[in-house]
Amino acid sequence: MLILNNVSKFYQKNAVLNDVTYHFDCLKYCIVGPNGIGKTTLLMLAAGLEDLNCGEIVFNDESVYLTETKRHLGISSDKIKLPDFLTAQQLLEFHCSQHDCPFPNILIDRLGFRAQLTTQVSALSLGSLKKASLLLALAHQPKCLLLDEPTTGLDHNSREWLLDFLHQYQGQVIVTSHETIFTENAHYKLVEFDHLNKFSETI
Repeated sequence: MLILNNVSKFYQKNAVLNDVTYHFDCLKYCIVGPNGIGKTTLLMLAAGLEDLNCGEIVFNDESVYLTETKRHLGISSDKIKLPDFLTAQQLLEFHCSQHDCPFPNILIDRLGFRAQLTTQVSALSLGSLKKASLLLALAHQPKCLLLDEPTTGLDHNSREWLLDFLHQYQGQVIVTSHETIFTENAHYKLVEFDHLNKFSETI
């Protein structure tokens, strides 16, 4: 499970996260909170993609900054800039080679992404970029999924499939979203992240 201990993150002199502690000890979470509060930064740190200023983040008792631990994490966020000189297929093939996993043909078909494989990343629509990001997060079947607003920009069929897929997913799933398909979903523990950088559980 994912654990944050006294986590702080500063950009120049501005504190985005300050002394955040929380134990994600359930399988599924939905994090809500005001825009700009640091939810996306929190997920980026949890995936080991940004450096901490203070504290520690561990998944299954191992630092998320270790290469082996990162193999167990999958993240989808619009904050991650994808290499726009590759085609979508080349991007996925590179990802699969790094994680030693099969090309995600079934996931591609479920998300209706087959026609976009030959498109250069720079030419993908916002909805297709979201699908590419999700495929990168899901392809290697990580033990922990970190999904930032995962349904934004998706068509109806893709949204319905993703929700069902996540419902059945065997690993830990942590999403940020204000959509009712998550916030009013009994399978997700709803937690609010506030301006004091504290988590509070919503009943």
